[in-house]
Amino acid sequence: MQVFVINLASATDRLAYISGQIGGPFERIEAVRGEAVPERLKANFSGTVSLLPGEIGCYASHLIAAENIVARGLPYAVVLEDDAILASDFHEVVETCVKHLPAGWDIVALSDVKSLPHCRLSQLSGERWLVRYAHFPKTTTAYVLSQSGCRKLLASRPRTRPVDVDIRYGWEMGLNGYGILPPPAGPSEKFESSIPKSVRRRFYWRSHPLRYLKGRINGVRNLGLANSVRAYLGRSSKSAVTRQ
Repeated sequence: MQVFVINLASATDRLAYISGQIGGPFERIEAVRGEAVPERLKANFSGTVSLLPGEIGCYASHLIAAENIVARGLPYAVVLEDDAILASDFHEVVETCVKHLPAGWDIVALSDVKSLPHCRLSQLSGERWLVRYAHFPKTTTAYVLSQSGCRKLLASRPRTRPVDVDIRYGWEMGLNGYGILPPPAGPSEKFESSIPKSVRRRFYWRSHPLRYLKGRINGVRNLGLANSVRAYLGRSSKSAVTRQ
């Protein structure tokens, strides 16, 4: 299983932290800063005024990871940010998950700070389940990306939202997404975010309310009406990852 870790050259402490958890081979993707996006990716962010420089750099770094998966012809790969905390059964549960995924999958969320409305598809190991979300989590801490998912993510278009928000709105690019609950990964509290937060709260759905409504309808269609009702009524408040 190919694992990529996105890491700034200066963040050696984070690299040591994540490598100690992975416990095996992985490849480091050098994260880029917003002011140093590679020429081939700059068109994605031209005219973008809604993204902070750190958000642009983060988004570009995830695109570079996707480029690597495509260039090598990998059927899929795990992408981790360097502040991820991994559960002790991380590798086992991800490998089992891939075997249970239906044809045509694009992305699997491995981290989820909130247990969003979902329906269970199949039991993976212990208490962990492969799930289908009504709407995808807002997180890029850890995920699995397939070849088809990479190509959809890389398709040229203006990027006006942070990468985690764009993936949450994945229906706009046709992303077929799944997840694992309880999640085998999550953001560590050991490090402060290297991306400064916007001083104002941004409500992205307000820009295209009809498109947002279409996405919610698409989520209900994916789950089915009965499953959607059960998913929304049975949603829980928070999921946590502990490493043993």
